[in-house]
Amino acid sequence: MGVAGCAATHTTTGPAASRTAGAPTGRERAVAEAAAILRAFVVPPGGQRLPTAPGVLKVPSSTLVSTTLVDDVSFWRAPGQPQAVLAWEQAHLPRRFTPEDADFGPPSWDRTFSLLPVPGVLNARDLVVEVTAAGHGQTAIRVDAQVSWQPPRPALERVPPGARIVTITRRPSLDPHAGRPPAPVTITDPAVVRRLAALVDGLQLSTIGPAAPCPLPPGGGIQLTFRARTGGPPLAVAQGPAACGTVQFSAGGQPQPALQITDSFIPQVLKAADLNWKI
Repeated sequence: MGVAGCAATHTTTGPAASRTAGAPTGRERAVAEAAAILRAFVVPPGGQRLPTAPGVLKVPSSTLVSTTLVDDVSFWRAPGQPQAVLAWEQAHLPRRFTPEDADFGPPSWDRTFSLLPVPGVLNARDLVVEVTAAGHGQTAIRVDAQVSWQPPRPALERVPPGARIVTITRRPSLDPHAGRPPAPVTITDPAVVRRLAALVDGLQLSTIGPAAPCPLPPGGGIQLTFRARTGGPPLAVAQGPAACGTVQFSAGGQPQPALQITDSFIPQVLKAADLNWKI
């Protein structure tokens, strides 16, 4: 998620990534990828690298809002007007980069160029080029290589294997004109309970940072409450979508890190439970 006006540190770390048999951690992959992306920046003709950030470009105008962000940055000065320099860069970047969002000045202009994510490993791979007039026919350039990695989900953040019953509740909508939610449905079929638990366990940790300006979704979403027996205490509860498209998860009554919902999660839940709810 890109948000204008949020400052990025060079290496903002989130949940620790686990290491297996000498393989690089997620953060190490992100650091290496950010360095490679930064090297992909094509220096405009006559460009010179600057040792420090020009005043207007000390803070990026756009950045990923992520708890697992690596931001590798460099600064340059090149002849020409800012918009012309930015257009030149777009025309000369490797074709594997896709132009994305752009912010228009003055005092600065920027454009994000993205690579496809690496599923389950690197969530976002962006090159952000920001330009501003430096006087005397020169343009100052800020180049950010921003990469967010996917941390592994803690082993304890799972639906306990003792879950034998799941109750699915339609959460009330924020829309005052929405109809009354249907009654909760409790499922005891072991195969369906396992399928629903697997859907929850298949979600990844959310890496959206707390600074992300996410409103609550208008629809109420659903809540899955897993129990070992009828009337027993909840073993795990999953509720979503919440703000920023997350699923709030608790195990044994203890809140756990938020999970990231997928477009298919709720439809798959309703299909597995044979429910014809409109959400």
